[in-house]
Amino acid sequence: MSGRWRRILALLSAISAALCLEAQAPRLQIWCRSATGILTRHDGGDTPIPVGSLQKPFVVAAWAAAHPGQAPPRFHCGPESGCWLPVGHGDLSLPHALAVSCNTYFRNLAESAPPAQLGRAFRDAGFLRAPRSPEEAIGLPGPDGPLRICPSALLTAYDRLVRQPWIEGESLRGQVLAGLREAALEGTAKGLGHRGFWAKTGTVPATDGNPLRTCGLAVAVDDVGWAILARLEPGTGRAAAATLDGAVSHLRPGAPALYRPSPARGPLPIDIVEARSVRVRLFDLLPAGVWEVLNLGNAPIPAGAGFLGPGGIRVLHPGDQIGTGHLELRQPSTGLRRRFLGSLDCTAGYRGALRLVATLDLRDYVSGVVAAEAPGRSQSLREQLGATVIRFLARGPRHVDAEACDQTHCAWFTGEGPRLHWVDPRHAATLLESSEAVTWGYADAAWMRVLETAHQPGPAFWTAHCGGEPLSPHAIWEQGDMTVTPCPRHGPSEAALWHRTWSAEALAKVFGGRVEDLDIRWTNGSWRLIVRTSRSNRTLSYDEAHRMLATVLGWDALPSPADKLTCVSSGYEAIGRGSGHRVGLCLGD
Repeated sequence: MSGRWRRILALLSAISAALCLEAQAPRLQIWCRSATGILTRHDGGDTPIPVGSLQKPFVVAAWAAAHPGQAPPRFHCGPESGCWLPVGHGDLSLPHALAVSCNTYFRNLAESAPPAQLGRAFRDAGFLRAPRSPEEAIGLPGPDGPLRICPSALLTAYDRLVRQPWIEGESLRGQVLAGLREAALEGTAKGLGHRGFWAKTGTVPATDGNPLRTCGLAVAVDDVGWAILARLEPGTGRAAAATLDGAVSHLRPGAPALYRPSPARGPLPIDIVEARSVRVRLFDLLPAGVWEVLNLGNAPIPAGAGFLGPGGIRVLHPGDQIGTGHLELRQPSTGLRRRFLGSLDCTAGYRGALRLVATLDLRDYVSGVVAAEAPGRSQSLREQLGATVIRFLARGPRHVDAEACDQTHCAWFTGEGPRLHWVDPRHAATLLESSEAVTWGYADAAWMRVLETAHQPGPAFWTAHCGGEPLSPHAIWEQGDMTVTPCPRHGPSEAALWHRTWSAEALAKVFGGRVEDLDIRWTNGSWRLIVRTSRSNRTLSYDEAHRMLATVLGWDALPSPADKLTCVSSGYEAIGRGSGHRVGLCLGD
C-alpha cells in the first residue's frame, strides 16, 4: 500500500473515531446554590474545574480597581482580532461585549489591568491561582493549563457579583450586570429561556484532549442569591445554557419564562394553534398540599391503571393521569377548587408539591381565560380578548411542559370556576361567584368570530387598565416589539390614578435590609425599579418588583409600573396609573 493511501486511511480512521466520540451521549452536570448558600450537586462533584469565559466579569473588577472613576473603554473587534467569532463583533461597549462574550474586548481590558489587580480579583473570586497572562484571564488555557475554581466558589462569586456593591468601580458593576442580563435575553445565554436572571456562558477544551470537541458551561443567578451552573461535555456554552431552561423550570418553579416565539423561525400559524390542545400548569405557586380530583361527569373516566366513576373522588399522586372528563380539582385544606373539561397529569414538583398540568381544547382554554380576565364585560370585548389569547398562544410555549400557567405570569385562567383572589403569590382565596357576573364560554357564532379575528393583525397581550397611556412589550420586558397598541376607550385624561404607601419596615422585609434609596429609571426604553439597601443594589423589572413587593405588601402593592416615587417620613409613596402591565388590549371599564 502506498504512503499516500496510508495517509488517507489514517485520516478516515481519525474522522471515524472522532464521529464515534461525537455520537456518545453528552454528560450534563448541574450545581445549584440556594439563596441561603446551600450547594446541591446533580451528577457533579465540587472539585476545581476550568470555566472559560465565565471569568470575564472578574477581569472587569480588576480593571475597575486599577482605573478608579474611569468609564470603561470601547474596543473594535474585527476579522484581524483573532476573536472566536471570525468576522469579529464590531465596535463594542462593555455590556454588549459581555453579552456576546467577545474575547478581543476582554483581552484588551486584561492587558490594561496590572497583574497584581488581576490576581487580587481572581483570588477574591475563589480561583486557585492568579492569571499569568491576559489570555489566561479571559479563560483561555496557558502554559500550565487553564485556571480552575470549585463550582461552589464560582456560584458564590456570581452571587456576590449581582448583590454586593464594589468598593471601587461600582458604576462598572452596573454595566456588568446589564451585560449579564443582555446575555440571558439575547446573547450567548439566551437558551436559558427565563427572565429575571443574570447569565454567562463559557466554552473550554474537552477533558479528553480531543481537539474536535469542547465542553460548555453556563451560569445563571437571580436577585435573591439562587444560582445554577451547568457543565455539558461535549458541548458549547450556548448548548449548556439551553440545558438550563428545563433545569430552572424543575429546580426553580415559577421562574418567569421568556416571551419568545416557538419555533425560532417565528410565531406559530394561527391554523396550527387552532388544531392543538393547550396544556396549562395549575396552582404552581401554592405550597405542597393534598390534592383531590372529582369526576363531575356521568360516565367513568380513565384514572391511572383503572377508572374513576361518576361522582368519584381520588387523591392525586405523582404519576397519576386522569381523564379526559369533566373534572373538579380540589385542595381540601384550603377549599380551593378548579372545574374544567379536559385531562390532568400529575408529576413530582418542588419540595414535595404536585405539578398539575391540565390539557384542554383551545375553546375551553380561551373561555377559562376570558371568564377570569373579563367577567361581566361586553360581548365585543370578550371576543377581542379571545382573539388576543389565541395570538398570545401563537408566540409559543411559556413553560417547558406547558403552553401557559394559570397565573398572571401567562394568563389568569379559572376554567369553569370558581374565580380566585390572589392575596399574595402563594396564597389564594375563592371569590364568591355571586359577587360578579361571570359569563362562561362562547356560542358557536361568537367563537367563529373569535377565530376569524385571531387571523387578523392585533395585540397578543392584554392588561387590566391602560391608564390612558399604554406601554409596549419592550417597555415592560426589555425585549420584543416597541409598538404601542392604542386604547380606543381611554385617553390621558382617564388615567385611573392610584397611590400606595410602602412603609420602611415593610420594604426592609421585602429587600432583606433597610432601603437607603428607591427610584424609578427607564433603562434602554424599559421600566426599572432601582433599589439600594445597606447590603446590595438591585435593578428590578416590573414583574420582579411586583412579585417581591407582593410577598409582604400584598398583590396590589404595585398595581402597574409606577410613574413616581417620593420618600416620605414613613417610607415611600408610589403614584401610578391604570393596572396591570399596560401592554396590549385594555380590559378596563
